Amino acid sequence: MKTTKNAQYIGIVGVKGGKELMTQRMTSPERMMAVMSGKRPDRVPVIPFALGYSSQVTGVSLGDWYADGDKCFEAQFASMRLHGYEETPMYGYASMGALEFGGEIEYPYGKGQGAPFVKKHPVNTIEDIDKLQVPDFEKELPGAYKQADKLASRCAEMGMPVSVQVGSTFTAASVVANTSEFISWLLMEPDAAHLLLGKVCDMFINAIDYFVDKYGAQKMLPFDGGPSESNTLISAEMFEEFAYPYMKRIHTHLKEAGVNSVLMHPCSDQNKNIPHYVKLRTEMDWSGKYVWLFGPETPVKAQIEAFGDHDVVCGNINPSLFLTESYEDLVEICKENILEGMHSPSGYMLAAGCEFPPHAPPIKLMAMMDAAETYGRYE
Repeated sequence: MKTTKNAQYIGIVGVKGGKELMTQRMTSPERMMAVMSGKRPDRVPVIPFALGYSSQVTGVSLGDWYADGDKCFEAQFASMRLHGYEETPMYGYASMGALEFGGEIEYPYGKGQGAPFVKKHPVNTIEDIDKLQVPDFEKELPGAYKQADKLASRCAEMGMPVSVQVGSTFTAASVVANTSEFISWLLMEPDAAHLLLGKVCDMFINAIDYFVDKYGAQKMLPFDGGPSESNTLISAEMFEEFAYPYMKRIHTHLKEAGVNSVLMHPCSDQNKNIPHYVKLRTEMDWSGKYVWLFGPETPVKAQIEAFGDHDVVCGNINPSLFLTESYEDLVEICKENILEGMHSPSGYMLAAGCEFPPHAPPIKLMAMMDAAETYGRYE
């Protein structure tokens, strides 16, 4: 299969008289454009959330994948071409925020490590919050945003969406501060928690302004979401007080900047928070479109009921299954998800419920592609 910047993907659709029948397919960009504009593509798009996994394709170490935005782009673009899925390159990780505010992180060079992690939190006491300076993005990009900008420029050159991390404020605050201290402040020192959350939110607002000014609002597909606001850590009532106001501020800013689509990844179990995500859309009265990617704890049916009339919903295969299940079983698991979601009114994509495991064998991702081709066709 020839693959170039403007390649048409050609696939086998059947066999007749011992000869393979070939047909011209949509390109990946055409497929995504169809879904995002409310039209039906030839098959459901596949968004495997294959970030660190792509390092296997080019043979770069996972640590270098995160430390170098160019290597990060090249690996993801190569993986996209190799497998034929619709996800375009992006840069981000759950512990983003600590480095940007002056802390220290470790890149995943060690055995079994899957993403950057915090070595030194910039905030360990309430007094540290007062001294915390919000990165302004004017003289020098803070922390990992330097690498995110390298990747963004490569995406823009190729005509692909620019996906950068602009949330979640709550999850980022929980790594800017010592995590256990931050959680305790929600109960014992709520004013301090709000002060920290406000500063982290300001950083994301500055990031939005920088990337929109440089690449244009119409080219942006920013992403938001994180695990710390899940109901395994905080209640829905605490979400309403400490997460929702800052989420709404960021998304209002995106709306006012002219951004038309946002990838939302409420990670882990956020079922009790869904009314607040619905409230976000209602209160903003935004004409744009969200792509919702909930964790595997949230059934596709629940996503469709909450967001299907306006937004794209994503199938959310449990990432651990790509390590434990066979290719054949994964095809069946993906089939069930596809059949549950593919007729959602405003579009559906097959995805992993969080990052595709970086060390999973390629045949496990192939199971997603084969399931989409076999069971996810609209023709």
